[in-house]
Formats: sequence, structure tokens, C-alpha cells
Amino acid sequence: MLRPEPLRTCVGCRQARPRSALHRFALVEGSVVVGPRRVVGRSAYLCREGACWDLAQKRRALDRALGAPVTAGDWERLRQGIMT
Repeated sequence: MLRPEPLRTCVGCRQARPRSALHRFALVEGSVVVGPRRVVGRSAYLCREGACWDLAQKRRALDRALGAPVTAGDWERLRQGIMT
């Protein structure tokens, strides 16, 4: 019997969604990276929708979830990394 896919909560909209529907961000050696599941460190999940990204940036939700500041440059780098 198959196990159901785990749910994770988006730090932007706070909706619980299947893990595969979200991007995972991890804090690795002081740098925020878009991480696969196997990256060790604090992590947070964010929807793939632009509105959630904007809301999370405005509320500084990713900063709180990761326990480290996320600069505007980091946000731009993360967006570019996801879009390519």
C-alpha cells in the first residue's frame, strides 16, 4: 500500500500542500539555496506562485523560518534560479 505524500506549509500563503507542489529552501553554511530534500540544514517551503513569493518577502517569512536574513539580492538570485 502506498503512503500518502507528506504535506508541507507554504511560508507565504500558509496553505498546506503536497511537498512536490512547493519549492524547498535551505540555509546551508549561511547561504540560502533552493534545495533538494537531501540538503541538511534549516529549511522552508514556498509555493510556485508569484503572489506567495511577494507575500513571503513582504512579511519576511523566509527570514523567520530559516533563522537568517534573506536580502533583496538573495530573493532575486532565488527567483532567477527557479525560473531557469
